[in-house]
Amino acid sequence: MRSGISAARSVGSDLLAGREADGYVAKSELRDFLSRHALSPVEGDAEGNVRLRVVPDDVWSILDFSNRSVAPRAAVALDLAGEHDSRSQAAGKKLLREIDRENQRNLKKRR
Repeated sequence: MRSGISAARSVGSDLLAGREADGYVAKSELRDFLSRHALSPVEGDAEGNVRLRVVPDDVWSILDFSNRSVAPRAAVALDLAGEHDSRSQAAGKKLLREIDRENQRNLKKRR
């Protein structure tokens, strides 16, 4: 499931992915995913261009992510905000502010 830079455009950010990829994968799917995409872990302090966040299977099934190709907007925003580069951080924080404004409007409508 795409997230961070890989899902930025899908959730309304103007940030474009370069050669990097970011996403979530269920723990039980990790080995097959790595094999299918010919991926291997980086050694030492090196940074790879693929970031996978492994989610325990019980959590994956509770959250019902099996039919999603893109992570929830808030997860994408948080992943971007937590990146090291300032452009990704700014894009993530902007998305978080937008989500907050939308939630505030929705709360006001309910009252």
